[in-house]
Amino acid sequence: MANIKGFRGLRYSEEVELDRCICPPYDIISEDEREELYKRCEYNIVRVEFGKEFEGDDEANNKFTRAKEYLSSWIQNGILKFDPQESVYVIEQEFEVEGKKYKRTGLIVLLELVEFEKGIVIPHEFTLSKPKQERLELLRHTRANISSIFGLYEDKTKDVKSILDSIKSKKEDVAYNGIGTYERMWVVSDEDIIDNLKKLFSDKKIFIADGHHRYETALEFKKEMQQKEGIRQDADYNYIMITLTALEDEGIVILPTHRIVLSSSIEEDIFVEKLKVDFDIETGEYEVLKKKLEEKKKYAFVVYTYNKNFYLITLKDPENALKDVEGSRAYKNLDVVVLQKLILNKVLEITDEDILHQRNLKYTKSDRELIEIVNKGAKYGFILNPTLVEELKEVSLSGEKMPQKSTYFYPKLMTGNVIFVHQK
Repeated sequence: MANIKGFRGLRYSEEVELDRCICPPYDIISEDEREELYKRCEYNIVRVEFGKEFEGDDEANNKFTRAKEYLSSWIQNGILKFDPQESVYVIEQEFEVEGKKYKRTGLIVLLELVEFEKGIVIPHEFTLSKPKQERLELLRHTRANISSIFGLYEDKTKDVKSILDSIKSKKEDVAYNGIGTYERMWVVSDEDIIDNLKKLFSDKKIFIADGHHRYETALEFKKEMQQKEGIRQDADYNYIMITLTALEDEGIVILPTHRIVLSSSIEEDIFVEKLKVDFDIETGEYEVLKKKLEEKKKYAFVVYTYNKNFYLITLKDPENALKDVEGSRAYKNLDVVVLQKLILNKVLEITDEDILHQRNLKYTKSDRELIEIVNKGAKYGFILNPTLVEELKEVSLSGEKMPQKSTYFYPKLMTGNVIFVHQK
């Protein structure tokens, strides 16, 4: 099954302040945030992971060539240093959501790249070609995994947890502030511990939680390198850096991603009448309806309309309403699927193709932002409950993929605490 191993991680020297050098994953950084990260520190990893484009860029001088130059010069100047021994890295993230405190533990290792068809590494969502092309260019130029993908595994016997808890009982090697997190990291080079972890993971499946684009990019790069060099079993291009967290970890938090329909020819009175076919509808104040939504947990949404009306809509008869939707029971029962098939497709006449390419749709993690966007001229906003981690597992094991933006694992992993550079 899953083949993991340690590696000589590339990490920031103690001479620089790690808090000022790390950044969030590229795909959640806005233009303004990138500008702020550039200003925060001249060595901030955003310059490599998600560099700026400039007028006059060409094949010889662009954000990817600059990423390579930054990485090379920082290594040469001792800003970034390789750990002396192959290691695995244990990370603990402390954070807070709606007043509740959490701790999430991750194990940073290398994972052997295998095709999804083998059933060892299991995806849960579709990917788009543009982000993959961008990640591929970065990988070609840097020969490095700048950021870690995020994976989940089952640890029902808590054997892995026992090892990680033992490691965490000692003083950490480094501590730093992330974005909304306080993080501690332990560098583990003990060969016996690494061997035990390898054995424990040898019969596990890995569910990709975050980083589908980067995983598929790494697979493509592996094929490219094999065509150039021939198949080398020990080559670094056969592996990708991943942070692994147990499905049973008490710190797993999935936030919902709300949907906004920017324009529609379906006016509100018609919209509501069409909804009544499959949904019970209740009107009221936002806070009251939001609380009821959270209590229902499934098959329900709060809708906000361009006329500034709030509705709580609840699916009347899930089995009957979803009988014509293709897919397993686990897939059809996802709230994001109910929303897509019974409301976006059926009521608002938005096609799956439009949804795939995010035409006429906007996504947000914030219900407040959703309300603001609708108030500024969008047509309809849909507030969801979060997807459950058990749902992710069931759909993934069925061989299906969820609609895009079905899960938002919080917090995101920070980029730059450990980097994996291909050395052979």
